[in-house]
Amino acid sequence: MQNAMQLFKFAAVGCVNTFIDWAVYFSILKLFPGESVIFYSVAKAFSYFCGIINSFLLNRSWTFKGASNENEAGRFIKFVVVNAVGLGINSTFIYIFLNANLNHFMALIFTTSITFVFNFTLNKMWVFRKGKIVAKTTGG
Repeated sequence: MQNAMQLFKFAAVGCVNTFIDWAVYFSILKLFPGESVIFYSVAKAFSYFCGIINSFLLNRSWTFKGASNENEAGRFIKFVVVNAVGLGINSTFIYIFLNANLNHFMALIFTTSITFVFNFTLNKMWVFRKGKIVAKTTGG
């Protein structure tokens, strides 16, 4: 039940993040019209970063609030690493999908879905993990 609730909360936070991400992305395109796939990729990277800020705050305080509070600096670094890799995945897939002439909106949907699965898995299993994983050893 806790896993399902965390997935629901992570998805809800993700919806807010996606709204922020897409609002910033489309605002950039509206304010600075460009026709280059590279321009779209850079705009997407910036808009994604805006969502990252919201993501850390909400996931830390709401989604995974029961996680251990030890080494918050380390947690933040892990969060940044996961999201930096997620940003790379996000920007790479928007580039790939747009170069494949996929509809812009569908490219955003697919890109966001791929990044969501990656981010939830690593945030749950690594960044906000409860306790430490201890390897079992057998006595000799």
